[in-house]
Amino acid sequence: MSGLVVLEGRWENNRNISVKALFDLLMEMQFGNIHEYHFENFATGESLRAIIRHICGPYTQKRYIYIGAHGQNHHIYGSVESITRTHLNNTLRDYLGGQIRGIFFGSCLFCNENNISFFFEERHGVPNNVRWISGYGVSVDWMQSTALDIIFWQSLFRIKENYPDENEAYIIESVCKYLNDTMRGLMRELQFQVFRRRPGNPHEPEALINWD
Repeated sequence: MSGLVVLEGRWENNRNISVKALFDLLMEMQFGNIHEYHFENFATGESLRAIIRHICGPYTQKRYIYIGAHGQNHHIYGSVESITRTHLNNTLRDYLGGQIRGIFFGSCLFCNENNISFFFEERHGVPNNVRWISGYGVSVDWMQSTALDIIFWQSLFRIKENYPDENEAYIIESVCKYLNDTMRGLMRELQFQVFRRRPGNPHEPEALINWD
């Protein structure tokens, strides 16, 4: 199994635009089975909380969460309401199991250093087993950002396949090295960043993507 959970808000009313078809394709190409990940839609903060509690709790084998939704500086959007970073942080803090290693926000504007510092905060942030958080710092084109999303996950799964005994630090560093070598221009344009917990100071974010 990929260990990936994909959670998605609605992008447009009356149009069935979704990342699901692209993740289905990725799973078929990488694992030979479109069912190698878990997909859910969410509408409200409470529905997102219920999904995370049920799917990503202590007795599941999930390792990564992708949350695709419209975003602002301190909010993401379900299908019918906005969800504050505080509500999201509290949901992740209260219900994530210890096997979750990374969270990817496929959302405009939300993955900035201020928000990641909030999520990594020592007393009230997300659990320490979450080693990295990634996403976009500006408003992004949906097609461009979704393409980068899929390339990120394909790279991660391939590295895990090639180096099954390596730890999460090696995996995410290798993913970022690959992206730095091949996708730097697009990442700069979209202000895509991966923040990990800084070695020696796990409650301070360290950026792994080099836009220069």
